[in-house]
Amino acid sequence: MEAESLADSGFPLEVFPQKMQSIIIDMVVHGNFKVDYVAMSMLSAASAAIGNTYRIHVKQDWDTNAALYIILVGRPGMGKTPPLQLAYKPIREYERKLFDKFCHELDLYEAACATKESGSKEMKKPILKRVTLDDFTLEALVLEHYNNLRGIAINYDEILGLLANTDRYGKNPMLERLLSIWSGCHLENTRVKNDRPQRVEEPCVNIIGTTQTKRMKELMASKFMDTGFLDRILVVYPKSKKVPHWLDEEDSHVRQSEASRKWADIIGKIFGLDYARCNDTNECCPNILYMDKDAHSLFFGWWNRNVDAINAIEDDEDVETRVMKHNTHVARIALLLQALRYACGESHLQSIDVDSIEGALRLNEYCENCYQRCRAFVAEDTCDSMSKELLYLLEDSFDTKTAIKTGMENLHVTDRTVMNYIKELMKSGLITKAKKGFYEKVKFETGQATET
Repeated sequence: MEAESLADSGFPLEVFPQKMQSIIIDMVVHGNFKVDYVAMSMLSAASAAIGNTYRIHVKQDWDTNAALYIILVGRPGMGKTPPLQLAYKPIREYERKLFDKFCHELDLYEAACATKESGSKEMKKPILKRVTLDDFTLEALVLEHYNNLRGIAINYDEILGLLANTDRYGKNPMLERLLSIWSGCHLENTRVKNDRPQRVEEPCVNIIGTTQTKRMKELMASKFMDTGFLDRILVVYPKSKKVPHWLDEEDSHVRQSEASRKWADIIGKIFGLDYARCNDTNECCPNILYMDKDAHSLFFGWWNRNVDAINAIEDDEDVETRVMKHNTHVARIALLLQALRYACGESHLQSIDVDSIEGALRLNEYCENCYQRCRAFVAEDTCDSMSKELLYLLEDSFDTKTAIKTGMENLHVTDRTVMNYIKELMKSGLITKAKKGFYEKVKFETGQATET
């Protein structure tokens, strides 16, 4: 991948630490990956590593961890899964060490029980801690998180495979649970069959997966749109659909391996971060990072401009619910950028500074642009060709009389057929009714205030 095409990607690579930028570029060039997929997969992995150890204070009594729901979108062969696996490789290695430790402790426990050594009764049976899950039930999710309060990451190669399970739990669907987890509501499992109920007071669950562009219409179905689940997802959808060429260079493998090693060092430093100790109980509790003065001013100013834009909307149906989740996304991404800059030796971890907020705003805007492009693709893909042809002939705003005249003169169809086209365009989300007899084309833009 040439530097020019890297710049043309539109991805704000410069918001990451310099050390990380170098790693990402090496992975992109020598691994033939999309920069978007590599960088956002790394952001997810960093979130899985930091878990519940650090939180960002947003305002008053509101603070949040850095959990993210991310989906990598692209046509078949775009290389979505390999960079995701590469980003999570250090976490898999961390899990392997946890597994080895568990096996060793289990051997000691079983040996003590077999020989009935003194004190064996007081010896607790070891518990295997996991960081990643790829297939699970709701009960298993709660149990695994209870065993690892730091956090859990859900990896699904095809994200719709995870969401396909949301209908199989009757009165307690997984979809509702995933919504509440993102919002920070507690998790619990109190079924009678459990020897001991499990409760996770502050869940930290990351989700990242992939899907093909043509399957986005399934994700944009009313079930996920109306519940607000899609509002919680950061979409990664590269502008270029081209599959990168393989580079025939002798040192490509060496360069990529070196980049992977450096990335493992960064994740290792984040895993090395620990909880704070509460003064009164000496129990583990999250470290709370506050925004410094400039960061606070930038964040609040940006969000209040969004609030002004929302308040100016008169019709409730015209309010873009997705915008209301942007403040949480930006706060969480800012916490991750601050932690990554610290792990790269390029900043501190005492507060959230203005650079992290600026970077988070840009990444959020990038993801929102990706979402809007996916939305436009789905809208056009679900609409028939004749309806779209009529749409292309009309101005951004038009009335019924103009539409009928345009259809009859240019497409040679009846007025009734034109009205059917208008219904189809509204159903596909390509136009909206401004008032009786008047329509407007939908413009798929970010719809959020800028950070300046």
